[in-house]
Amino acid sequence: MNNAKVSIIIPVWNLWNMTAACLRSLAMHTREENVEIVVVDNGSTDATTTELEALGRALWGAAFCPVRLTTNMGFAGGCNAGAAAATGDLLFFLNNDTTVTPGWLPPLREALGRQRMGVVGPLLLYPNGTIQHCGIFFTPFLQVGHLYEGFPGGHPVPRNKRPLQAITGAAMLLRKDVFWECGGFFEGFRNGFEDLDLCFELRGKGYALAVEGRSVIVHHTSQTPGRFDHDNANGMLFCQRQARRLRPDLHILAALDGYELRLGPNLGHWLELPEAVEEKRNVDFDARFTANEEACRAELEREPLWRGGWHRLMDMLEARGDMTAALLSATRCAMFLGDEVSREKLLHLTEAVEGPDYAASVRAGLTGAVGDDLAKSAKARVQRARRAAYAMGDVLLAEVFNKWLLRYGQA
Repeated sequence: MNNAKVSIIIPVWNLWNMTAACLRSLAMHTREENVEIVVVDNGSTDATTTELEALGRALWGAAFCPVRLTTNMGFAGGCNAGAAAATGDLLFFLNNDTTVTPGWLPPLREALGRQRMGVVGPLLLYPNGTIQHCGIFFTPFLQVGHLYEGFPGGHPVPRNKRPLQAITGAAMLLRKDVFWECGGFFEGFRNGFEDLDLCFELRGKGYALAVEGRSVIVHHTSQTPGRFDHDNANGMLFCQRQARRLRPDLHILAALDGYELRLGPNLGHWLELPEAVEEKRNVDFDARFTANEEACRAELEREPLWRGGWHRLMDMLEARGDMTAALLSATRCAMFLGDEVSREKLLHLTEAVEGPDYAASVRAGLTGAVGDDLAKSAKARVQRARRAAYAMGDVLLAEVFNKWLLRYGQA
C-alpha cells in the first residue's frame, strides 16, 4: 500500500486559475510520491482548453494524463472517466478548488491499509484555517452536514477517530478494484450526493470509512457555478437508493466527543456542552479572570461550544462600546449554538448595529414561521421519530426527542 501508484483524478470544468493552483500545490508537495495526475476536462470553455496540457506536462512530464470530454458529464461521469484512464492501483479523487499541504499523502496510504478500510479522506480546512470537513453527519431528520464545521483548525476533536457513514468526495482515497466493485460513482446524480452514495455502497459491502487528521488539504469549497442546483432531486434519488441503510448519527458522533445534540422549537439542531461541563467552565473562568477579553478568546479557541464564553465575550465588547465586534462574536456564536439566549443576544446586537428593520429580517430567518398548526406539526413529527428511534433500539436518540417534548411539546 505504501508503494502502490496513486492516480490523482481531478475533474474540472472551467475555473482554470483554481486548477492551475491545485496542480502547482501537488507538484510542490507530492513530487517524491509514486503518482500520476489525471485531469478530466468536462468540456471547459475557458483557458483550461489551451493551458491545461502545457502546465501539466511542465509539472509532471509523462506522469500527467489529460482526459478531454466533449460534453460536461458532471462529477460522477468525469470521475468515472478518470478512473477508467488511471493506471494506478489506488485512486485519489480531488476537487480542483483545493491545495494540498506538506506530507498529505503518506498518512492516507497508511490509513487505507487498515483491515477492511474502504475509503479514507483528509481533514479539510477552509482558507481561514477553520474546519471544513472531518466527516459527514445525518441529523435526527436525516439532514446532511459537515461535522464540526467552523471549529478552529488546530482543535483536537475533529481529529478523533469515529464511525462514519460518509465522507466527502472532494478528497478521497480508495483502491481501484474496490471502486469498481461498488460500480464507481452512480451517474444518475447531477453534481451532488455521488460521494454519499458511493460511501453507502462501500459500507453495504462491509468496508469502513475514515478521515485521517494527519493529512490536511485546504478546500475553497463549491466554486463551480450551479453546484447546488440539483440538491432536491439528488437528495430524493439518494433516499430511494440508500434509505434502508441510512441512519441518524449526529447524536452518536456528538456523544463520543463529549457533546450533546439539541433540537430547537422548529427542529433546528446544534451541539452543546453538557450542562454540568458548561457550568464548570463558567465558574472556573470567573474565578481566574475578570472581564479578560484575551483570556476569553483563548478559551473559545479551546472550546468553541462554550456558550458562556461567547456570552461573556459579547458582554465585554458591548461594555466598552465596540458594538460591531460584539455583533461579529454573536454571529460566530450563532454558527455553533441555536439556544434562545444566544439568539436574543444576536438580535439585540444586530438591532444596535444594523437597525430594527434588519434585525426583524434576521429574527424571521432564525425563527421561521410560527403558529399553532406548525407547533402541532413539529410535535407530531417528533413523536413519530421517537417511536422510530425506540423501534431501532436507539435509546440515545429517543432521549433527544424526550427532552424536546418536555421543553416544547406541552403547549
